[in-house]
Amino acid sequence: MKNYSNRFMATCVPGLEFVLAAEINEKFPNANNMAEIRGKVVFDMLSEPADYGVLKCADNLYKLYRVFSAGVHKSDLPCIGKNISSIDFEAGESSAKKIIVSVSRTGKHTYSRFDAENQITQSLLSAGNFAQGTAENHNFALRVDITDEICSVYKQLTLAETRFRGTFFQSVPGGIRHSAAHCLVRLSFPQNTDIFYDPFCGAGTIPFERSFYKGKKIFASDYDTGVLEKARANLGQSAIIFEADAANTKMKECGVSKVVTNMPWGKQVKVSALEQLYSDFMRELKRILAPNGIAVILTDQTENIKNSCNVHGLSCRSLAKLSLHGLHPEVFEVKD
Repeated sequence: MKNYSNRFMATCVPGLEFVLAAEINEKFPNANNMAEIRGKVVFDMLSEPADYGVLKCADNLYKLYRVFSAGVHKSDLPCIGKNISSIDFEAGESSAKKIIVSVSRTGKHTYSRFDAENQITQSLLSAGNFAQGTAENHNFALRVDITDEICSVYKQLTLAETRFRGTFFQSVPGGIRHSAAHCLVRLSFPQNTDIFYDPFCGAGTIPFERSFYKGKKIFASDYDTGVLEKARANLGQSAIIFEADAANTKMKECGVSKVVTNMPWGKQVKVSALEQLYSDFMRELKRILAPNGIAVILTDQTENIKNSCNVHGLSCRSLAKLSLHGLHPEVFEVKD
C-alpha cells in the first residue's frame, strides 16, 4: 500500500487526450511525468492548483490518494472498503461532507462496480467520516478504479458547476460536451485576430467555449429558431447570433478565419439527405473561409465530408477519432 501526495488525473473525451495534455502543460507549467491513457491524462504536480476550473478541456480533475492490492472476489469487498475508509482525505469537517462514490472495474471479478460502490459508501458512512450524498446533492466525490487486482482511489477536485460552466447553461439534444467543444476550439489555434463562426451552433456551446479566448468577433447561427433562443440566453453579448441555413449563411465572402462546428451526424440529430447537406455546406465553407483560414468539424460522416471537400476543392484531414455517446466521430481539419 502506498500513499500519494502529488499525482493527479484529468479525464476527457477519449481521443482528445493530446489536446488536454497540451492544455495541462500550458496551464500547469510545473506538471511533469505526464502520461496519456485512453480518456485520461495522469501527471505529477507538487501541489494542488489554485483554480481547478482552468482546465477547460477536462471533464474532471482528480487527486490520487492511494493505490493498493485488491481481491477479485465479492468476499474481498469489505477489505477494500476498510482500506478506503482509513484514508485521510483532508476533508476538514468531514461529517458535514455529503459523499458519492463512483467505481470503474476492469478485469475478472465476482462483483459488479455497483457492489463495490455500495460497499465503499457504506464503509465510509459507518466510519462516521461522511454523510450520504446524491448525484444532485453532494460536495465530496470519490472515484475508485479497480483494474484486475489493483485499486486506485481518487478525490474529485472539480465541481459539477465547473464542468457544466455553471447552472445557467441550457443544452439541447445532440449537443456537445463543453470539454469536447473546448478541445475543438483549441484545435483551431485561437488568435486575437480571429473572425470565428459556428454555422450549426445549436445552444451555442462551441461559441461559448471560444469566448474564453480573445478575438475580433464571434458569430453563431442555426436554422432552428427554438435552439437559437437558448443560444441567445447562453451567449448573451459574447456572440452575434442569427438564423441562417448553413448552406446559405449570408456571411461575407472570405470573411471568416476560423470555423468550428459540430455538424449533424450519427443518431444524435435526424437530418435527411446528409450527403446533400455536406456538399452544400462545403460549397458555402469554401466561399466564406478566408485565405489561410481553418475549419474544425466534428462528424462521423467520414465519406460525406471527404467527398464533399474533394468536389469543392478543399483539403481535409482527420485530427482525432473520438468515443462519444457510444459512437466514434472524428475531428476533421478543413482548409482551402
